[in-house]
Amino acid sequence: MKKLLCILLSVLLPAACALPVCASPRGFTITSPYDAVDWDAWDAYKAQLHCHTTASDGFLTIHESIQAHYDYDYDVVAITDHGTLNRGWDVVPQLIPLLRAVKKERTKMAPVVPLTAAEYAAYQNGSAKTSEGFARTHGTGMLDVPLGAELNMATPFADCHLTGYFSEYGQGLAGVYGDYETPTRGVREAGGLSMLSHVGEYVYPKKDSEKHVGQPVDDYYANKFARIFLDNPDSCVGMGINSATDAHTRCDRILYDQILKKTIPNGVVPWAFCFSDSHNETSVNDAYTMMLLPELTLDAFRAGMENGTFFAVSHFTYGVELNGMQEMPGFVEEDMDWRSNATPMVTRVTADEQSDTITIECKNADTITWISDGNVIRRAPVTDGRAEICLRDADLLADVRTFVRFYITGENGICYSQPFTVCPRGASFDPVTVPKTRDLPAFLRALVTVLDWAHFKWSPVVWAFKYFALGYDPLERLGTELAQLFRR
Repeated sequence: MKKLLCILLSVLLPAACALPVCASPRGFTITSPYDAVDWDAWDAYKAQLHCHTTASDGFLTIHESIQAHYDYDYDVVAITDHGTLNRGWDVVPQLIPLLRAVKKERTKMAPVVPLTAAEYAAYQNGSAKTSEGFARTHGTGMLDVPLGAELNMATPFADCHLTGYFSEYGQGLAGVYGDYETPTRGVREAGGLSMLSHVGEYVYPKKDSEKHVGQPVDDYYANKFARIFLDNPDSCVGMGINSATDAHTRCDRILYDQILKKTIPNGVVPWAFCFSDSHNETSVNDAYTMMLLPELTLDAFRAGMENGTFFAVSHFTYGVELNGMQEMPGFVEEDMDWRSNATPMVTRVTADEQSDTITIECKNADTITWISDGNVIRRAPVTDGRAEICLRDADLLADVRTFVRFYITGENGICYSQPFTVCPRGASFDPVTVPKTRDLPAFLRALVTVLDWAHFKWSPVVWAFKYFALGYDPLERLGTELAQLFRR
């Protein structure tokens, strides 16, 4: 019997070594943002969440912008003019004359041209005509996201912008350098959603992010932005990680991963967005978000923003070297097929905790890259529109920690997933201490607030300036601030 047992073991042990390494006993709890998606019943809708018109500093009128987005097959559009709340594509918003004058080479100070009531209805129900050569995927029209605006509209020294939606906050407010905290709180208290825009323009104010490619961003910024997400968990839903042509956001993906390592252990997952930040027609289709929704309604769209049921897509990206591995392949814009829908897109995601695998199905992609905690842990070809990773693979066990996310690439761009939270089965995350931000912007905000209350709020001259130059009623704003103060 002993000899027989030895012979049996000598046969079984080599065979066991040949089995997939995924047979390791270690397992993970995987939380996928796509668990709620019904891939057979829901549809993917193309959304633009950050764009501009002549109402602030764009080259296109509202009418021209809506037509351009309609031509490029958008299903959802949020006009986010600087400090100017969108009150409907058929309405001239409350303008900020001083801002339009500063950007006169774009706006020409010409009349803002909204849609007529009939045109508005046609774009919403899908009966409007596209320009020659364009075709729309869905038979539906476009959703008009209400009350979109780019906040901190005129901060000095560096852009520190964010966008707000669904709230009566931000009309005419100039902002204070580096103060993301006040507008995110203001949008939250007004019942809306906010998203941090191209933060690289604030982190690298001289727009020299190329000098920092592949390097971790200073932890001060990771703490500052992580704190904003932790303080506004149900309102500030995420940040841009690849905006416009990516020229100033090429380091934002690394910062995003640094933020996730601080927020996920504390129970908050900010989502990753792409947007065009378009000011003219040629940039309308640079980047966008593909929303996975059960229906094309504002309620479903808002829930999608809150729950992360979407992918971020861009036609532009710069190569980034991270830990000796190329995190981004880089695309040459001349090679892009701008008007086609042949950009990479995920069509199904399955996260299986029994086998600790994440499997995706996709189209128009040839490569998938997996990232965990800011490190590229695997890059592999996409075969027959399918890719898979087993988190228990021996070469991954030491690298898989707080989260896993992926992006797929093809000839016409890049598609980023949202992060999957991963934790060893039976364990839990230890909370991470993220200090309150006490920096120069906080001091400036306090100083401006004191000066405003002590002098400017009671001056008829300042009232007139705010009303005629900044386009908002200071008395109405004073009432709002008093109400918010008493609520706190």
